[in-house]
Amino acid sequence: SVALVQGAVPQSMKWQAGQRERTLSLYADLTAPHLGADIIVWPEAALPALERDIRGYLESLHAAARARGSDVVMGLLRRDEQTGAYYNAMAAFSGSEQWYYKRRLVPFGEFFPVPAAVREWLRLMNLPYSDFESGPRDQDPLVAGGERLAPTICYEDAYASEQLALARRSTLLVNVTNDAWFGDSTAPHQHLDISRMRALETGRPMLRAANDGVTALIAHDGTVLGQLAQFEPAVLPGQV
Repeated sequence: SVALVQGAVPQSMKWQAGQRERTLSLYADLTAPHLGADIIVWPEAALPALERDIRGYLESLHAAARARGSDVVMGLLRRDEQTGAYYNAMAAFSGSEQWYYKRRLVPFGEFFPVPAAVREWLRLMNLPYSDFESGPRDQDPLVAGGERLAPTICYEDAYASEQLALARRSTLLVNVTNDAWFGDSTAPHQHLDISRMRALETGRPMLRAANDGVTALIAHDGTVLGQLAQFEPAVLPGQV
């Protein structure tokens, strides 16, 4: 049993001062009635905070989920305290805490593809910028609900061949994304079809949680078993 959570926080509001507590409460309230589902999935960077800054919240959520027999998988932003690197990540809170770091980053959106000389100039001009780091090419599936999940974040699921090694070792696919950047356009629907292709190619169901759509449960043959309306906070329960 699964529950896919869609917070539908507008991109223009997500990082505003004062929005963080409302978003934390929103996701907790949406999730609470579905505790007991084997796997609960939240979208990419669902919470507008670094993982280290909301540890108490995450630990409380983990404890509540475990008490009801649920494992929670979510997108989070994480900083490596030893190296200072930032990662667009996915965490699985099950019997243990596991992490997947996004491997294929978006130029200009997640990293700045310029030579070192340009970076030095940016520093001299006091122009702020920050990069995410790419995760290791070979990462293990996330374990949740007794299943092995092959994770992708955002448009990583567009690169089919890069997913094969993980898919072979997995029983389910999971994609967390934030397509709010594209508004009411064809792009979120195209991205849904990309996810459907990955399910069809690998013969594995896909759990797909999107910030404001299209959140969907996809069968192993690419059939959409259920999806949520865009731009509305909701939860999609289902079985795979």
